[in-house]
Amino acid sequence: MAYTAFSGDTTRGTQLDVFIPELWADGVYRYFEKQLVFKPFFDDYSSMIRGAGDTLHIPTVQEVAVADKAVNTGVAYSVATETDIDLVINEHKYAAKLFEDLAMVQSNEQLFDKYAQSMAYGLAKAVDTSIATLLATIGTTQDLSADNTMSNADVETAIGTLMTNDIPRDECAFFVNPLIYADLLNSKAFVAQNSGAGVGFGNDNAVMSSGNVGMLFGIPVYTSSLISSDLADGTHAGFLVHKSAIAIAVQSSIRVQSEYSVDYLGTKVVADIIYGGVITTASHVKGIEFLNI
Repeated sequence: MAYTAFSGDTTRGTQLDVFIPELWADGVYRYFEKQLVFKPFFDDYSSMIRGAGDTLHIPTVQEVAVADKAVNTGVAYSVATETDIDLVINEHKYAAKLFEDLAMVQSNEQLFDKYAQSMAYGLAKAVDTSIATLLATIGTTQDLSADNTMSNADVETAIGTLMTNDIPRDECAFFVNPLIYADLLNSKAFVAQNSGAGVGFGNDNAVMSSGNVGMLFGIPVYTSSLISSDLADGTHAGFLVHKSAIAIAVQSSIRVQSEYSVDYLGTKVVADIIYGGVITTASHVKGIEFLNI
């Protein structure tokens, strides 16, 4: 992305004259996408949104029955009995900053990146926090054998629960707190599977910006500080979840707007995002909540 340098007297007109919305929108959105951990994994229905306050009706598609076909008999058609899950676009978050010298910030690539990254981090954390809150309501729990650790037996039990409910393993992921991730470094299965695989263990990109830190039994592992490391009984320490367990929709790309303030002799810059999310596990097991004991 090219950065525009400013020169000359910027005091003519207002600071608003030098605001470049495309520069800020692109910069903030670029860092926003990099900071997200939870959102990219789950089913995204953003293309179905028309505006703020919309409610998306997501059908819960039931398995279609299979029958034997007898000679010279007609085919029996099952009647659709799907129910809808309502995804309401009701979350509106913003990050705002007052700049007394906006031209200087925009003309300095390093300084601009720091401000864009800071605003993006705040918005990404807000979106992921909403998803983490939903994860804690999946409804199927499993006690860990020890606090903030994940044994092979814990993993095998959770995978077995999902496969018993016909959940495809290749569409699942682990989300764990940082202490469980640190404990996994002692797991021979985890270390052996990820050595030289491009994620950690002697590789330069040990923890990618997406939060993905490796694979465990063929399932990707993500870590986030938004998952508590509290030792209290019943605290959510991690999750094994299918991508359809949560439905997410974002109204549009991050919007960045500005306004010059004569009261503060500076330019006010605001980045905001409108989105919604909903859990979809009411009638079907799609994930496991790992609890400290």
